Amino acid sequence: MENAADALQMAAAVMIFVLALTISINSFGEVRQTSKIIIDYQDREYDYTYVEQNGSTQRIISAETITPSIYKAYKENYKIVFKDKNGNGIELYRKMDTKDPTQTISICSIDLEKDVLGNDDEKERFIKTLLYGSKYPEEVEKFRKSRIFLNGRNFYDTIKGKQFIESLGVYYQEEVQGQADTPDANRTRKRVITYTEI
Repeated sequence: MENAADALQMAAAVMIFVLALTISINSFGEVRQTSKIIIDYQDREYDYTYVEQNGSTQRIISAETITPSIYKAYKENYKIVFKDKNGNGIELYRKMDTKDPTQTISICSIDLEKDVLGNDDEKERFIKTLLYGSKYPEEVEKFRKSRIFLNGRNFYDTIKGKQFIESLGVYYQEEVQGQADTPDANRTRKRVITYTEI
């Protein structure tokens, strides 16, 4: 009788172990599925398929797609260039000329390499003020003191309601700076997104 009781206890322990193992495996599967959903929703623009025509990748987009790209420009080392229908640059802001402090330069792109801003908070404030400058006049004044002249208008209103052709490109920053002997492993790859108004 004692052996039968021990056998039942062992069978119950095995059943509990199998049940715990099943719940654990199921939980890990749910966590994996949930994390995949979160990652997919975090960056909807990432999975777009570009159709290659004449050696370039392009698509037609509007302001709702451009705005998230502008916010990602600093975090992901993008260069974003804006052009009008004639191919001329659309001015985003003006900056003090380093060679001649009495002059300002028209800036038609967002580029972390050229725009030296402080920490991430300042970069976020810059993007926010660039897109919605009329709502943040005190921020416009702060950037003016640091010799970045945002015109106080809403750049989002400039691009809202219009369609743009998005063109993608990639280059290595070291090649532009004349450092052709940099090993491939040490090169900094930079994505260039050009928005041309239709």
